[in-house]
Amino acid sequence: MRRVLAGLLVAAVGVAWYAYPAAEPPTPVAHVVTGDKGDALASTSFDGPMVRRRVAIAIHPAPGADRAAVAAELRALAADAKLGSLTDASFAVFSEDMLQYLVPEMTFVLDEGARVYDAEAFMRDHQPASVAFYLVQPVLVHDLTFCVIPPAGVAPEQVAQRQDAEGVLGDSLNRYVTDVQPDGVTVHYFGAVLGDDLITAVRDSMGRAAGVPPDQVHVTATLTGPGVDLSHGAPDLSDGPHGH
Repeated sequence: MRRVLAGLLVAAVGVAWYAYPAAEPPTPVAHVVTGDKGDALASTSFDGPMVRRRVAIAIHPAPGADRAAVAAELRALAADAKLGSLTDASFAVFSEDMLQYLVPEMTFVLDEGARVYDAEAFMRDHQPASVAFYLVQPVLVHDLTFCVIPPAGVAPEQVAQRQDAEGVLGDSLNRYVTDVQPDGVTVHYFGAVLGDDLITAVRDSMGRAAGVPPDQVHVTATLTGPGVDLSHGAPDLSDGPHGH
């Protein structure tokens, strides 16, 4: 199992948006990108495979629509259309410019490899009556895995309980998934690009919960592949497979 954990140790920016009405291992250099809340700048040195290009759909439900029902309907339609899965995310994945126009009530991120065109065509052809308005935008997201192996005598279940009770992970990550394994604890985060200060806060919290120094809480890319190098700033997402 330690090998499994060792294997695990191995965003959000948009530059163009599209609106449709209802009728129709890190480098030590911190790079500046649109940040944690979508309305500020965050500095991150956790780029490369940890940062991924994706496409996101912002949803404004129709008046009185149930959000859970809207999500279920969209996921069923996406499955029928062979679009892949729709992953929940916070509105913070979108660009500051878009959020000045609209802060969506619901956000879905498409699987890696999907294009803006795919999302546009899906919503154009399958927009349910429960969706009053939507936007599609290419974004950057962080896809990270935090991992800690506590010392002998400290149960991983206890580590998970301590870190959840402290609340730092919830405040810093908003959405995350904890996996308790026989030898340690992993936390998976998928969402807006995080600043180094928030990643540090998570490592500190997990270290306290496990009784180990923060540098023993490892941060790795969840996926393989090159990801996005931010050493020269955020790329122009309007070019390439995720734009027009």
